[in-house]
Amino acid sequence: MSGTPRIVVALCFAASVANRTKPTDRERFYAKTVRVGSGCLIWTGYKTERGYGQFSLYGKNMGAHRAAWILEHGELLTAGQILLHSCDTPSCVEVAHLRVGTHEENMADVRAHGRHNMALGENHYLARFTDAEVERIRSMAKDGLLQRDIAAIMNCSRSYVGLVANGKVRTKPTARPSLYHDKEGQDAKAKARRTRLLEITSVVHPDDQIEGEEWRETPYPGYWASSLGRVRGRSKAILTPILMGDYYVVDCGMKEGTKTRNRKGVHVLVCEAWHGTRPAGKHAAHINGDAFDNRPSNLRWATPLENGNDRVRHGTTMVGSRNPAAKLTDASVREIRRRLAVGGNTIRALAKEYGVHPSAISQLRDNKTWRHVT
Repeated sequence: MSGTPRIVVALCFAASVANRTKPTDRERFYAKTVRVGSGCLIWTGYKTERGYGQFSLYGKNMGAHRAAWILEHGELLTAGQILLHSCDTPSCVEVAHLRVGTHEENMADVRAHGRHNMALGENHYLARFTDAEVERIRSMAKDGLLQRDIAAIMNCSRSYVGLVANGKVRTKPTARPSLYHDKEGQDAKAKARRTRLLEITSVVHPDDQIEGEEWRETPYPGYWASSLGRVRGRSKAILTPILMGDYYVVDCGMKEGTKTRNRKGVHVLVCEAWHGTRPAGKHAAHINGDAFDNRPSNLRWATPLENGNDRVRHGTTMVGSRNPAAKLTDASVREIRRRLAVGGNTIRALAKEYGVHPSAISQLRDNKTWRHVT
């Protein structure tokens, strides 16, 4: 080729590119699927956090199951039409397992498969009031009592009283949780949170200090943390904690130069007051795993790794097959490791068979993931 003119080489390359066969949409689609024993056709391409595949068809990104329907039936679905899975497997794109339905039918499927959280009313883990207390709020509002007075009596916000009185929230009596959420567990969790919140907010002034309670100053002027995990503000009153995520926080004034509230975790304030300034890169960790036990004896400064290991040990983080995003089970992980040990199985082939990325196979092989499975 050294003696061949460049123009000839360029023309030959252009001709070879022109003769290449571009894969069809159907070929592109089914190259990213694998058939499993249940009869499902599992999508192995990109998936959302909820497990639904994504595919680009006709220049538009859409759910892989919707793309499968269009490819097989040639039928474009409207925004109001929903494809329901009879197999209850989000990553399945087998058209025989799909049917067109409405949002109401989809919700009925969710309830039928036990995936709907029916922990409503006083069984909800954030609920502060029982059905009887909610009825009392409505009764006081009906009798003409001012909302601000009701809020003071019930120790809640005026806006919440308005929502209850006007039928915007807690409109139905407490229902039984679905099979997905055990009723006794929900009841116990809701009761524990209400009890803990009442314990923290029962004292409104430092003059009513609990016997043996000791206070120390936090890094924020005017804010003190106690040996019982309570926080006192500049007004000398006990601050009512706010539940954000899994932790209680309090407002420590406004951020300097802004109109943004300076919210700090109660556990962080107590740890700073009793165990010194937070070391760089460390978190305030709960020794016994109870995020609501903010006594100094239950707190320590820990690295993110130590904190994560604590959560695994306490069972407060979902690992392995307990994680709702997990695509493998403990049994399948053991089987993959066994097949890798005996040889004859490539990582890519195993990844395709189990519907995961090859890196997931190599990581569990190297014991970087699923380390709890032996």
